[in-house]
Amino acid sequence: MALALRVHLGGSRLDSIDDPARALALIVERTMDLQDALERAAPWERRFYELTVSDGRNELEEAIAWYEEVADAVPGEPGVQVRLAVLYGERGRIDEVLETVDRWRARGDVAWADVLAAAYLDAPLDGKLARLRATATRMVEPGWFRDRLLLRLADRAGDSAAREAILAAARARTAPLLRRVRALTATEVIALGLGLAGLVFVLRGRPVRVDSALVPPPWRARDGLEVLVRGAGAGVLVLMIVYALGRWRGPSDPLLGALSMPMMYVPLLWLARRRLFAPAGVGLARGLGWLPAPGGRRALIWTTALLVGAGTATDLALGLLSEATNISAHWTEWFDEELAWGSPVVAGVSLLGTVVFAPVFEEFVFRGLLYATLRRRLAWPIAATLSAAIFAIAHGYGAAGFGSVFLSGLLWAIAYERTGSLLPNTVAHIANNVAAALGVLLLLRG
Repeated sequence: MALALRVHLGGSRLDSIDDPARALALIVERTMDLQDALERAAPWERRFYELTVSDGRNELEEAIAWYEEVADAVPGEPGVQVRLAVLYGERGRIDEVLETVDRWRARGDVAWADVLAAAYLDAPLDGKLARLRATATRMVEPGWFRDRLLLRLADRAGDSAAREAILAAARARTAPLLRRVRALTATEVIALGLGLAGLVFVLRGRPVRVDSALVPPPWRARDGLEVLVRGAGAGVLVLMIVYALGRWRGPSDPLLGALSMPMMYVPLLWLARRRLFAPAGVGLARGLGWLPAPGGRRALIWTTALLVGAGTATDLALGLLSEATNISAHWTEWFDEELAWGSPVVAGVSLLGTVVFAPVFEEFVFRGLLYATLRRRLAWPIAATLSAAIFAIAHGYGAAGFGSVFLSGLLWAIAYERTGSLLPNTVAHIANNVAAALGVLLLLRG
Protein backbone atom coordinates (compact mmCIF):
# COMPACT_ATOMS: atom_id res chain seq x y z
CA MET A 1 0.00 0.00 0.00
CA ALA A 2 2.89 2.34 0.80
CA LEU A 3 4.37 1.64 -2.63
CA ALA A 4 1.01 2.28 -4.30
CA LEU A 5 0.53 5.56 -2.44
CA ARG A 6 4.05 6.67 -3.35
CA VAL A 7 3.41 5.96 -7.02
CA HIS A 8 0.04 7.74 -6.97
CA LEU A 9 1.09 10.78 -4.92
CA GLY A 10 4.78 11.16 -5.68
CA GLY A 11 4.60 12.70 -9.14
CA SER A 12 2.53 14.48 -11.73
CA ARG A 13 -0.68 12.88 -12.89
CA LEU A 14 0.63 13.29 -16.42
CA ASP A 15 3.35 10.74 -15.69
CA SER A 16 0.82 7.96 -16.27
CA ILE A 17 0.26 9.10 -19.88
CA ASP A 18 2.93 8.43 -22.53
CA ASP A 19 1.81 11.27 -24.83
CA PRO A 20 -0.21 13.80 -22.76
CA ALA A 21 -0.32 16.41 -25.53
CA ARG A 22 -1.88 14.01 -28.02
CA ALA A 23 -4.23 12.55 -25.41
CA LEU A 24 -5.52 15.92 -24.21
CA ALA A 25 -5.97 17.19 -27.76
CA LEU A 26 -8.17 14.17 -28.50
CA ILE A 27 -10.21 14.59 -25.31
CA VAL A 28 -10.82 18.32 -25.71
CA GLU A 29 -11.58 18.06 -29.45
CA ARG A 30 -14.21 15.38 -28.84
CA THR A 31 -15.61 17.11 -25.76
CA MET A 32 -16.11 20.38 -27.58
CA ASP A 33 -17.52 18.61 -30.64
CA LEU A 34 -20.00 16.88 -28.35
CA GLN A 35 -20.98 20.18 -26.78
CA ASP A 36 -21.74 21.55 -30.23
CA ALA A 37 -23.58 18.38 -31.29
CA LEU A 38 -25.75 18.44 -28.17
CA GLU A 39 -27.05 21.84 -29.17
CA ARG A 40 -29.15 19.84 -31.63
CA ALA A 41 -30.41 17.49 -28.89
CA ALA A 42 -33.31 17.83 -26.48
CA PRO A 43 -32.66 19.76 -23.24
CA TRP A 44 -33.03 16.62 -21.09
CA GLU A 45 -30.41 14.85 -23.21
CA ARG A 46 -27.98 17.70 -22.68
CA ARG A 47 -28.65 17.66 -18.95
CA PHE A 48 -28.22 13.90 -18.69
CA TYR A 49 -24.92 14.14 -20.57
CA GLU A 50 -23.71 16.92 -18.26
CA LEU A 51 -24.36 14.85 -15.16
CA THR A 52 -23.13 11.44 -16.34
CA VAL A 53 -20.29 12.27 -18.75
CA SER A 54 -19.08 15.81 -18.09
CA ASP A 55 -20.07 16.12 -14.40
CA GLY A 56 -21.79 19.44 -15.11
CA ARG A 57 -18.48 21.24 -15.32
CA ASN A 58 -17.52 24.30 -17.37
CA GLU A 59 -15.82 22.57 -20.27
CA LEU A 60 -13.84 25.57 -21.50
CA GLU A 61 -12.47 26.50 -18.08
CA GLU A 62 -11.52 22.92 -17.32
CA ALA A 63 -9.89 22.47 -20.73
CA ILE A 64 -7.84 25.62 -20.10
CA ALA A 65 -6.70 24.33 -16.70
CA TRP A 66 -5.70 20.99 -18.19
CA TYR A 67 -3.87 22.62 -21.11
CA GLU A 68 -1.99 24.95 -18.77
CA GLU A 69 -0.86 21.86 -16.85
CA VAL A 70 0.33 20.15 -20.04
CA ALA A 71 1.99 23.36 -21.26
CA ASP A 72 4.07 23.42 -18.06
CA ALA A 73 4.95 19.73 -18.48
CA VAL A 74 5.95 19.96 -22.16
CA PRO A 75 7.03 23.59 -22.70
CA GLY A 76 7.53 24.69 -26.25
CA GLU A 77 5.14 22.15 -27.79
CA PRO A 78 3.56 24.17 -30.67
CA GLY A 79 0.30 22.24 -30.79
CA VAL A 80 -0.27 22.73 -27.07
CA GLN A 81 0.43 26.47 -27.30
CA VAL A 82 -1.92 26.98 -30.24
CA ARG A 83 -4.77 25.07 -28.64
CA LEU A 84 -4.34 26.86 -25.34
CA ALA A 85 -4.43 30.22 -27.14
CA VAL A 86 -7.65 29.24 -28.95
CA LEU A 87 -9.23 28.20 -25.64
CA TYR A 88 -8.23 31.55 -24.11
CA GLY A 89 -9.84 33.35 -27.03
CA GLU A 90 -13.04 31.31 -26.95
CA ARG A 91 -13.36 31.96 -23.23
CA GLY A 92 -12.84 35.70 -23.73
CA ARG A 93 -9.61 35.84 -21.74
CA ILE A 94 -8.16 38.60 -23.91
CA ASP A 95 -5.18 39.40 -21.66
CA GLU A 96 -3.84 35.87 -22.09
CA VAL A 97 -4.43 36.06 -25.87
CA LEU A 98 -2.56 39.36 -26.05
CA GLU A 99 0.31 37.92 -24.03
CA THR A 100 0.49 34.93 -26.39
CA VAL A 101 0.50 37.15 -29.49
CA ASP A 102 3.34 39.25 -28.05
CA ARG A 103 5.34 36.15 -27.15
CA TRP A 104 4.90 34.64 -30.61
CA ARG A 105 5.96 37.87 -32.32
CA ALA A 106 9.02 38.09 -30.10
CA ARG A 107 10.17 34.61 -31.08
CA GLY A 108 9.51 35.20 -34.79
CA ASP A 109 6.20 33.38 -35.29
CA VAL A 110 4.64 36.49 -36.85
CA ALA A 111 2.21 34.64 -39.14
CA TRP A 112 0.73 32.67 -36.24
CA ALA A 113 0.51 35.81 -34.13
CA ASP A 114 -1.33 37.59 -36.96
CA VAL A 115 -3.96 34.81 -37.12
CA LEU A 116 -4.56 34.92 -33.38
CA ALA A 117 -4.71 38.73 -33.34
CA ALA A 118 -7.16 38.83 -36.26
CA ALA A 119 -9.35 36.11 -34.73
CA TYR A 120 -9.58 37.40 -31.16
CA LEU A 121 -8.07 40.89 -30.89
CA ASP A 122 -9.89 42.60 -33.79
CA ALA A 123 -6.63 43.31 -35.59
CA PRO A 124 -7.26 44.79 -39.08
CA LEU A 125 -7.44 42.28 -41.91
CA ASP A 126 -6.04 44.64 -44.58
CA GLY A 127 -6.63 42.21 -47.43
CA LYS A 128 -4.80 39.41 -45.65
CA LEU A 129 -7.82 37.13 -45.21
CA ALA A 130 -6.70 34.43 -47.66
CA ARG A 131 -3.21 34.31 -46.14
CA LEU A 132 -4.62 34.21 -42.61
CA ARG A 133 -6.93 31.33 -43.49
CA ALA A 134 -4.09 29.39 -45.08
CA THR A 135 -1.92 29.94 -42.02
CA ALA A 136 -4.74 28.88 -39.68
CA THR A 137 -5.12 25.57 -41.50
CA ARG A 138 -1.39 24.92 -41.01
CA MET A 139 -1.40 25.86 -37.33
CA VAL A 140 -3.60 23.01 -36.14
CA GLU A 141 -5.02 19.73 -37.46
CA PRO A 142 -8.62 19.52 -38.74
CA GLY A 143 -11.17 19.55 -35.94
CA TRP A 144 -12.77 21.80 -33.37
CA PHE A 145 -9.73 24.06 -32.81
CA ARG A 146 -9.19 24.75 -36.50
CA ASP A 147 -12.93 25.39 -36.92
CA ARG A 148 -12.85 27.99 -34.14
CA LEU A 149 -10.06 29.93 -35.81
CA LEU A 150 -11.66 29.79 -39.25
CA LEU A 151 -15.10 30.75 -37.88
CA ARG A 152 -13.64 33.77 -36.14
CA LEU A 153 -11.91 34.85 -39.33
CA ALA A 154 -15.13 34.33 -41.34
CA ASP A 155 -17.07 36.43 -38.82
CA ARG A 156 -14.46 39.18 -39.00
CA ALA A 157 -14.74 39.23 -42.78
CA GLY A 158 -18.54 38.94 -42.78
CA ASP A 159 -18.22 35.82 -44.98
CA SER A 160 -21.50 34.01 -44.25
CA ALA A 161 -20.90 31.42 -46.99
CA ALA A 162 -17.60 30.36 -45.45
CA ARG A 163 -19.17 30.27 -42.01
CA GLU A 164 -22.00 28.01 -43.16
CA ALA A 165 -19.59 25.69 -44.95
CA ILE A 166 -17.50 25.31 -41.76
CA LEU A 167 -20.59 24.64 -39.64
CA ALA A 168 -21.95 22.11 -42.14
CA ALA A 169 -18.66 20.20 -42.10
CA ALA A 170 -18.68 20.29 -38.27
CA ARG A 171 -22.24 18.92 -38.17
CA ALA A 172 -21.26 16.05 -40.43
CA ARG A 173 -18.24 15.32 -38.22
CA THR A 174 -20.16 15.42 -34.95
CA ALA A 175 -23.29 13.52 -36.07
CA PRO A 176 -21.73 10.10 -35.25
CA LEU A 177 -20.72 11.37 -31.82
CA LEU A 178 -24.28 12.45 -31.12
CA ARG A 179 -25.57 9.02 -32.08
CA ARG A 180 -23.04 7.36 -29.82
CA VAL A 181 -23.79 9.52 -26.82
CA ARG A 182 -27.48 8.84 -27.34
CA ALA A 183 -26.75 5.11 -27.30
CA LEU A 184 -24.85 5.55 -24.02
CA THR A 185 -27.72 7.59 -22.60
CA ALA A 186 -30.24 4.92 -23.59
CA THR A 187 -28.12 2.26 -21.89
CA GLU A 188 -27.98 4.26 -18.67
CA VAL A 189 -31.73 4.93 -18.72
CA ILE A 190 -32.30 1.17 -19.09
CA ALA A 191 -29.94 0.56 -16.15
CA LEU A 192 -31.93 3.01 -14.04
CA GLY A 193 -35.14 1.23 -14.97
CA LEU A 194 -33.71 -2.16 -14.02
CA GLY A 195 -32.44 -0.71 -10.76
CA LEU A 196 -35.89 0.62 -9.95
CA ALA A 197 -37.40 -2.80 -10.62
CA GLY A 198 -34.79 -4.38 -8.34
CA LEU A 199 -35.57 -1.85 -5.63
CA VAL A 200 -39.28 -2.73 -5.83
CA PHE A 201 -38.32 -6.41 -5.50
CA VAL A 202 -36.35 -5.70 -2.31
CA LEU A 203 -38.89 -3.29 -0.80
CA ARG A 204 -41.64 -5.87 -1.21
CA GLY A 205 -39.75 -8.05 1.22
CA ARG A 206 -38.64 -10.70 -1.24
CA PRO A 207 -35.63 -12.76 -0.12
CA VAL A 208 -32.31 -11.40 -1.36
CA ARG A 209 -30.14 -14.30 -0.24
CA VAL A 210 -28.27 -15.73 -3.23
CA ASP A 211 -25.84 -18.07 -1.48
CA SER A 212 -24.12 -18.62 1.86
CA ALA A 213 -20.66 -17.10 1.51
CA LEU A 214 -18.37 -17.16 4.54
CA VAL A 215 -19.41 -13.80 6.05
CA PRO A 216 -18.39 -13.45 8.84
CA PRO A 217 -15.64 -15.98 8.05
CA PRO A 218 -14.48 -18.86 10.22
CA TRP A 219 -10.83 -17.83 9.97
CA ARG A 220 -9.15 -15.50 12.43
CA ALA A 221 -8.71 -11.87 11.46
CA ARG A 222 -4.97 -12.28 11.87
CA ASP A 223 -4.91 -15.19 9.41
CA GLY A 224 -6.93 -13.24 6.84
CA LEU A 225 -4.67 -10.20 7.02
CA GLU A 226 -1.59 -12.42 6.84
CA VAL A 227 -2.86 -14.03 3.63
CA LEU A 228 -3.63 -10.61 2.13
CA VAL A 229 -0.16 -9.25 2.91
CA ARG A 230 1.73 -12.34 1.77
CA GLY A 231 -0.39 -12.67 -1.35
CA ALA A 232 0.17 -9.03 -2.22
CA GLY A 233 3.91 -9.36 -1.71
CA ALA A 234 4.05 -12.42 -3.93
CA GLY A 235 1.98 -10.53 -6.51
CA VAL A 236 4.59 -7.76 -6.56
CA LEU A 237 7.29 -10.36 -7.22
CA VAL A 238 5.24 -11.75 -10.10
CA LEU A 239 4.88 -8.26 -11.56
CA MET A 240 8.64 -7.76 -11.32
CA ILE A 241 9.13 -10.95 -13.34
CA VAL A 242 6.55 -9.80 -15.89
CA TYR A 243 8.30 -6.42 -16.10
CA ALA A 244 11.64 -8.15 -16.75
CA LEU A 245 10.04 -10.27 -19.47
CA GLY A 246 8.50 -7.10 -20.91
CA ARG A 247 11.94 -5.55 -21.30
CA TRP A 248 12.97 -8.65 -23.23
CA ARG A 249 9.84 -9.09 -25.37
CA GLY A 250 8.95 -5.39 -25.64
CA PRO A 251 6.87 -3.11 -23.37
CA SER A 252 3.68 -3.46 -25.45
CA ASP A 253 3.64 -7.23 -25.81
CA PRO A 254 -0.08 -8.18 -25.92
CA LEU A 255 0.48 -11.66 -24.45
CA LEU A 256 2.19 -10.32 -21.34
CA GLY A 257 -0.45 -7.61 -21.11
CA ALA A 258 -3.22 -10.22 -21.11
CA LEU A 259 -1.52 -12.48 -18.56
CA SER A 260 -0.02 -9.95 -16.15
CA MET A 261 -3.15 -9.29 -14.08
CA PRO A 262 -4.34 -12.90 -13.55
CA MET A 263 -0.73 -14.00 -12.89
CA MET A 264 -0.40 -11.29 -10.24
CA TYR A 265 -3.36 -12.74 -8.30
CA VAL A 266 -2.39 -16.42 -8.54
CA PRO A 267 -0.35 -16.42 -5.29
CA LEU A 268 -3.17 -14.77 -3.36
CA LEU A 269 -5.75 -17.20 -4.74
CA TRP A 270 -3.55 -20.16 -3.81
CA LEU A 271 -2.86 -18.86 -0.29
CA ALA A 272 -6.51 -18.02 0.36
CA ARG A 273 -7.69 -21.42 -0.79
CA ARG A 274 -5.04 -23.27 1.24
CA ARG A 275 -4.98 -21.20 4.43
CA LEU A 276 -8.54 -19.87 4.72
CA PHE A 277 -11.11 -21.79 2.72
CA ALA A 278 -9.78 -25.37 2.79
CA PRO A 279 -9.66 -25.49 6.61
CA ALA A 280 -13.34 -24.43 6.59
CA GLY A 281 -14.15 -27.39 4.34
CA VAL A 282 -15.14 -25.39 1.25
CA GLY A 283 -13.55 -24.32 -2.02
CA LEU A 284 -13.26 -20.78 -3.30
CA ALA A 285 -16.43 -21.02 -5.40
CA ARG A 286 -18.63 -22.11 -2.51
CA GLY A 287 -16.89 -19.98 0.10
CA LEU A 288 -17.38 -16.82 -1.96
CA GLY A 289 -20.93 -17.61 -3.02
CA TRP A 290 -20.03 -18.07 -6.67
CA LEU A 291 -22.57 -20.92 -7.00
CA PRO A 292 -26.14 -19.70 -6.39
CA ALA A 293 -28.04 -21.84 -3.91
CA PRO A 294 -31.26 -23.58 -5.03
CA GLY A 295 -33.93 -20.91 -5.26
CA GLY A 296 -31.36 -18.11 -5.26
CA ARG A 297 -31.35 -17.31 -8.95
CA ARG A 298 -34.31 -14.92 -8.75
CA ALA A 299 -32.66 -13.03 -5.93
CA LEU A 300 -29.44 -12.95 -7.98
CA ILE A 301 -31.19 -11.35 -10.97
CA TRP A 302 -32.98 -8.63 -9.04
CA THR A 303 -30.20 -7.75 -6.60
CA THR A 304 -27.81 -7.47 -9.55
CA ALA A 305 -30.28 -5.19 -11.34
CA LEU A 306 -30.55 -3.08 -8.20
CA LEU A 307 -26.77 -2.73 -7.91
CA VAL A 308 -26.34 -1.81 -11.58
CA GLY A 309 -29.09 0.81 -11.37
CA ALA A 310 -27.71 2.11 -8.09
CA GLY A 311 -24.35 2.63 -9.80
CA THR A 312 -25.94 4.80 -12.48
CA ALA A 313 -27.96 6.70 -9.87
CA THR A 314 -24.75 7.27 -7.89
CA ASP A 315 -23.11 8.74 -11.00
CA LEU A 316 -26.02 11.16 -11.40
CA ALA A 317 -25.84 12.19 -7.73
CA LEU A 318 -22.08 12.69 -7.93
CA GLY A 319 -22.59 14.75 -11.09
CA LEU A 320 -24.91 17.08 -9.18
CA LEU A 321 -22.43 17.25 -6.29
CA SER A 322 -19.55 17.93 -8.66
CA GLU A 323 -21.58 20.69 -10.28
CA ALA A 324 -22.35 22.27 -6.90
CA THR A 325 -18.80 22.04 -5.54
CA ASN A 326 -16.93 22.57 -8.83
CA ILE A 327 -14.86 19.45 -8.15
CA SER A 328 -14.39 16.98 -10.97
CA ALA A 329 -12.15 14.05 -11.82
CA HIS A 330 -8.86 14.69 -13.58
CA TRP A 331 -8.83 13.45 -17.16
CA THR A 332 -5.89 11.10 -16.56
CA GLU A 333 -8.01 9.09 -14.10
CA TRP A 334 -10.28 7.68 -16.79
CA PHE A 335 -8.26 8.04 -20.01
CA ASP A 336 -6.81 4.83 -21.45
CA GLU A 337 -4.32 5.25 -24.30
CA GLU A 338 -4.62 1.60 -25.32
CA LEU A 339 -8.39 1.92 -25.73
CA ALA A 340 -8.17 5.35 -27.36
CA TRP A 341 -5.69 4.59 -30.13
CA GLY A 342 -4.04 1.22 -29.54
CA SER A 343 -4.11 -1.51 -32.16
CA PRO A 344 -7.16 -3.81 -32.10
CA VAL A 345 -5.14 -6.49 -30.28
CA VAL A 346 -3.78 -4.04 -27.69
CA ALA A 347 -7.21 -2.48 -27.18
CA GLY A 348 -8.75 -5.94 -26.81
CA VAL A 349 -6.22 -6.90 -24.14
CA SER A 350 -6.87 -3.66 -22.27
CA LEU A 351 -10.61 -4.26 -22.52
CA LEU A 352 -10.20 -7.80 -21.18
CA GLY A 353 -8.29 -6.53 -18.16
CA THR A 354 -10.72 -3.67 -17.54
CA VAL A 355 -14.07 -5.43 -17.84
CA VAL A 356 -13.23 -9.02 -16.84
CA PHE A 357 -10.07 -9.48 -14.79
CA ALA A 358 -10.23 -6.28 -12.72
CA PRO A 359 -13.84 -6.71 -11.50
CA VAL A 360 -13.43 -10.42 -10.71
CA PHE A 361 -10.14 -10.13 -8.84
CA GLU A 362 -10.96 -6.84 -7.09
CA GLU A 363 -14.20 -8.28 -5.75
CA PHE A 364 -12.32 -11.35 -4.54
CA VAL A 365 -9.70 -9.23 -2.74
CA PHE A 366 -11.67 -6.29 -1.37
CA ARG A 367 -14.98 -7.96 -0.55
CA GLY A 368 -14.28 -11.69 -0.43
CA LEU A 369 -11.11 -11.38 1.66
CA LEU A 370 -10.66 -7.87 3.07
CA TYR A 371 -14.26 -7.10 4.00
CA ALA A 372 -14.85 -10.64 5.25
CA THR A 373 -11.70 -10.51 7.40
CA LEU A 374 -12.64 -7.15 8.91
CA ARG A 375 -16.14 -8.50 9.48
CA ARG A 376 -14.64 -11.14 11.79
CA ARG A 377 -13.87 -8.44 14.38
CA LEU A 378 -16.10 -5.50 13.41
CA ALA A 379 -19.78 -4.75 12.86
CA TRP A 380 -20.76 -4.71 9.19
CA PRO A 381 -21.13 -0.88 8.86
CA ILE A 382 -17.58 -0.33 10.13
CA ALA A 383 -16.12 -3.20 8.12
CA ALA A 384 -17.88 -2.00 4.96
CA THR A 385 -16.64 1.58 5.44
CA LEU A 386 -13.04 0.55 6.09
CA SER A 387 -12.87 -1.87 3.17
CA ALA A 388 -14.45 0.72 0.83
CA ALA A 389 -11.95 3.37 1.96
CA ILE A 390 -8.99 1.04 1.30
CA PHE A 391 -10.54 0.11 -2.05
CA ALA A 392 -10.77 3.79 -3.01
CA ILE A 393 -7.25 4.63 -1.78
CA ALA A 394 -5.81 1.75 -3.81
CA HIS A 395 -7.15 3.34 -7.01
CA GLY A 396 -5.18 6.53 -6.33
CA TYR A 397 -7.79 8.97 -7.67
CA GLY A 398 -8.46 12.55 -6.66
CA ALA A 399 -11.37 13.71 -4.51
CA ALA A 400 -14.08 13.12 -7.12
CA GLY A 401 -12.74 9.74 -8.17
CA PHE A 402 -12.21 8.70 -4.56
CA GLY A 403 -15.83 9.48 -3.75
CA SER A 404 -17.12 7.45 -6.68
CA VAL A 405 -14.99 4.38 -5.92
CA PHE A 406 -15.68 4.63 -2.18
CA LEU A 407 -19.46 4.68 -2.64
CA SER A 408 -19.27 1.74 -5.04
CA GLY A 409 -17.11 -0.23 -2.60
CA LEU A 410 -19.48 0.56 0.26
CA LEU A 411 -22.52 -0.54 -1.74
CA TRP A 412 -20.87 -3.75 -2.89
CA ALA A 413 -19.72 -4.65 0.63
CA ILE A 414 -23.27 -4.24 1.94
CA ALA A 415 -24.57 -6.35 -0.95
CA TYR A 416 -22.05 -9.09 -0.16
CA GLU A 417 -23.25 -9.12 3.44
CA ARG A 418 -26.93 -9.27 2.51
CA THR A 419 -26.83 -11.63 -0.49
CA GLY A 420 -24.09 -13.98 0.68
CA SER A 421 -22.59 -13.98 -2.81
CA LEU A 422 -19.96 -12.12 -4.79
CA LEU A 423 -21.92 -12.65 -8.01
CA PRO A 424 -24.20 -9.56 -7.82
CA ASN A 425 -21.21 -7.38 -6.89
CA THR A 426 -19.07 -8.74 -9.68
CA VAL A 427 -21.71 -8.26 -12.36
CA ALA A 428 -22.36 -4.69 -11.13
CA HIS A 429 -18.59 -4.06 -11.09
CA ILE A 430 -18.31 -5.38 -14.65
CA ALA A 431 -21.21 -3.17 -15.76
CA ASN A 432 -19.53 -0.15 -14.17
CA ASN A 433 -16.24 -0.83 -15.95
CA VAL A 434 -17.99 -1.58 -19.24
CA ALA A 435 -19.70 1.83 -19.07
CA ALA A 436 -16.34 3.54 -18.49
CA ALA A 437 -14.65 1.60 -21.31
CA LEU A 438 -17.51 2.32 -23.71
CA GLY A 439 -17.19 6.00 -22.93
CA VAL A 440 -13.58 5.91 -24.14
CA LEU A 441 -14.23 3.62 -27.11
CA LEU A 442 -17.32 5.36 -28.47
CA LEU A 443 -16.37 8.97 -27.77
CA LEU A 444 -12.61 8.96 -28.34
CA ARG A 445 -11.69 6.07 -30.62
CA GLY A 446 -12.11 6.36 -34.38
